[in-house]
Formats: sequence, structure tokens, C-alpha cells
Amino acid sequence: MKISTYHDHQEQTLLFLHGGGVGGWMWRKQIVDFKDYRCAVAELDFGAENVSIEHLANQLLNWAEKKKGNGKLSLIGFSIGAQIALQMVSKQPELFCFTMLNSPLTIPVNLPKDIIRNTVHIVHPLIKIRSFAALQARSLSIPIEDFDTYYQHSLQISSMAVIKMLEENMQFSIPENFPNIKTDILVTVGEKEKKIMKRSAAKLTNENPYCTSLLIADIGHGFPVEQPLLFNNLLRQKLADYQL
Repeated sequence: MKISTYHDHQEQTLLFLHGGGVGGWMWRKQIVDFKDYRCAVAELDFGAENVSIEHLANQLLNWAEKKKGNGKLSLIGFSIGAQIALQMVSKQPELFCFTMLNSPLTIPVNLPKDIIRNTVHIVHPLIKIRSFAALQARSLSIPIEDFDTYYQHSLQISSMAVIKMLEENMQFSIPENFPNIKTDILVTVGEKEKKIMKRSAAKLTNENPYCTSLLIADIGHGFPVEQPLLFNNLLRQKLADYQL
């Protein structure tokens, strides 16, 4: 897994985990705005053999233990990246002073694997058509200026990687140890998101008193890219509690 770091002279670190169908480039506006923090951006690879949310979480925890330095470490994840972040903080909460989970699905969706695989094999070739990719980008709230980056990135994702990503995403449930951890966690969900996403956020807050949630008005499934200024302001407000 590739992890790129920016502003390495800063002591406190923000670790960003992107969502499915996009890459670390989705955090470019956060990297620019948080120059007073060391920013680490992971590239999550679902094309590798035997990959899983658990496997990626373990890899990232290994990096965090070795590379976070002496400063405080905060964890920010979006969509499947938020699921990975939740897995990480549930395993080793002592590593993180603050965790922000944006649109994590925590209620498993019981869809047969054959349906997922057959659907992906039918739809995946269409991603090479720019007009179809544009529709997908709009559903993900990708800004127009990022479309070419999104399109080129999507061309590199194999159908098997998409299948594995969807299977892991839909099967995910709240880790067993989550109710016992004592670290600050903020969950955000867009007002325009599906009901299951809002129920997922509510389930997290119901299971752990250290976890709070915010419903973001007029936002769909794409808060960090759809409203980056609002997102960054919210994140900065939370991080202010953990300044050195």
C-alpha cells in the first residue's frame, strides 16, 4: 500500500482514507488547507490477492505504529475508508486522539455475491465510456474539475477489485470491541443520503457514548469533496481540542 505524506516538518499527523471508486486525490483540498499538520494519504488497493477491510486496517495500523512520530495522530475516513478507519480505531484506540468517520455503512446488506459479481461484469465495461463515467461521477459528487482525474483512475480499477470492494463494503458490521473503546469519534452523514446510511450513523452513536454524529444539510454521499470548505472547517474545529 502506498502512503504519501505532505508537510513532513509538522508534528501532528492526519491520516486520510479515501472511498471506493476514488483515490487519494479526493483529499487534495484538505492537503492544501491543513499545511499546519503532517498529512498522510493512503492509496487503498482492493486489487491485491486476499485483500479485505481487516487486512488493510492491519497494514495501516502497522504504518501508524512505526511512522506517526511523537505527535498526535488523527484518523479521517470516507465511505469504505471510514469502515477501515472504524476497524482500526476499534483495534487500537490508543493510537488515535480523534477519528472522523464520513458516511460509513455499518449495517450489512444481504445481497447474494452472484448478483454483485454479475452486475459488475455487466456494468464495468461501461466505465470506459466518458458519458457513463460522468453520470457515475455526479452520483459520487465529484467536482467537475476533478472529473478527468476520476475518469483516469476508474480506468485502472479492475472488475475484480470493484467486486471485492463492494463485497467488503456491504458485508461490514460494527467491530465487536467498538462499544468498549474510549476515544473521540465523530460520524457525519449527508441529509440526502440513503436511509441505511443514517441508520448506520445512529447505530454507532447508540453503541458508544464517546461517538457523536452530525447530519449535514443539503449533502449527499460525498461530504469531503462536495463541500470541502465546510468539511475542513468542521474538522479543524474538532482538531482544536487536541492542539499541542
